[in-house]
Amino acid sequence: MMHRYIIQSESMLSRRETLKIVGAGLLATATGSAMIRGDDKPEGPRKKVVVAGGGIGGLCCAYELMKRGHDVTLLEASGRTGGHVRTIHDPLPDGLYADVGAEHFTNPGYDQYRKYVEEFKLPVLTHPRRRNMLRRIDNKWYTEEQLQDREVLKKFGFNAKEIDFLAKHTWTELPLMYFGPYLDDFSNEYQPFGVGHDKLDEISAGELLLKNGATNAALRFCGALRGDDSPAARSGQISALFRIWQMAIVKMRKLPVFNREVFRIQGGSQVLTDTFAARLGNRVRLGCPVVAIKHGQAAVTVHFQENNEKKTIDAEHLVCSLPLSILKKIPITPDWTEAKRHVIDNARFTSQSGIVHQSRGPFWKGDVPSINLETGDPAMQLVYEMADEVPGDRSVLMGNGRPGVTEGEALAAFRGFYPGKAPITIEQTIVKNWSQDPWTGGCERSPYPLGQLHQFWPHMIEAVGRIHFAASHSDNLPWGMDAATRSGYRVAETIDRA
Repeated sequence: MMHRYIIQSESMLSRRETLKIVGAGLLATATGSAMIRGDDKPEGPRKKVVVAGGGIGGLCCAYELMKRGHDVTLLEASGRTGGHVRTIHDPLPDGLYADVGAEHFTNPGYDQYRKYVEEFKLPVLTHPRRRNMLRRIDNKWYTEEQLQDREVLKKFGFNAKEIDFLAKHTWTELPLMYFGPYLDDFSNEYQPFGVGHDKLDEISAGELLLKNGATNAALRFCGALRGDDSPAARSGQISALFRIWQMAIVKMRKLPVFNREVFRIQGGSQVLTDTFAARLGNRVRLGCPVVAIKHGQAAVTVHFQENNEKKTIDAEHLVCSLPLSILKKIPITPDWTEAKRHVIDNARFTSQSGIVHQSRGPFWKGDVPSINLETGDPAMQLVYEMADEVPGDRSVLMGNGRPGVTEGEALAAFRGFYPGKAPITIEQTIVKNWSQDPWTGGCERSPYPLGQLHQFWPHMIEAVGRIHFAASHSDNLPWGMDAATRSGYRVAETIDRA
């Protein structure tokens, strides 16, 4: 057995492999070809813009600015674009691949992201990772049907009203039972304040749940919301106003609390970011970390390094698509506003490791009801199959684990919690430890500290003079690729109109 690969920061794809992945769809339309040549530049003043950071938010923003005819330079510190979007092929055999970072999208939801998938004519696959899930609670496995069984629910300590609700709804919808009446008070998804609930920022979501009659069981399991299953969320120690506002945004967008309709790009999510980069061409400069910023009323000067040489670019606008952990270390003259400095210095982000198990065949089929597992084990919290469309006698299981988890720990955890009896034929385990990545350490933005929402919002997304922000953390819902493309598009439109 092999368990020796720990993926770090640089791409394992050669340029030739990248172009193969992007494929013929890159230049499939005359419109796309015209964009690359610049033949369809819109009329209007041409602005010079620097985009710092080549994650999906920066790539999206640069692409939209290019389409609008502006002079764009994208500076990426690492040797690859994509940021937290990362698809690996090697050392997987037989054409298999795995997304060790951002992976799926939904419909409804991900509106801006899906527009690019359609524009670039990228092949899309249904991703059944959220169907027929098995959930492990207190070391016992439950099917979705069992978690709607009244006798099972009673054993967990839910009251009669909660049992009636859960018998008809999923567990992720449980917060609606108590927070639902507040949601219609919000009419602007970018404004949590001034609707009569500002004081709820001073109490935790857990306190509000208990005040409204929730049981300790409800408090325990109400943290199981999309992208928010942290210990703080599970214990209810998140601002009630923040929690309700986030749920109100979901409702305003007409999205389900937990969207089971999940999709992915065939070949991996990096196909999209590679397509962005290919369309931008030589506007993208790799290995160019920003080392200082100077800004004024009329221009921004960006100091960076390229091939160990110090260089500068003067531009009319700068788009920051950098992780805030990196941005706060970059000297800026004059300094950020007090509000923006607080955001940059104090925002916190989740981090996790992407885990890949390559097996000799799908040993779980016919052995367990489903391989879509919520394990409750921090060494590997989720399990699901990927690249199942690739022919061959080997399979890929994906998941994520705590920061710093080793391949041995991830494999041992899987062997320990696997709910079936079939022989486990895992041949190698691969771990991408994002917490050790020098350029892309964090994942999604953590909830703001209790009682401090006004210190972060709306300052998180506001521009400072001619410096703008486009990344997954620069939107109201920090939903990875969704937030990144939404913010990238929004900033491009703002600069175009300026």
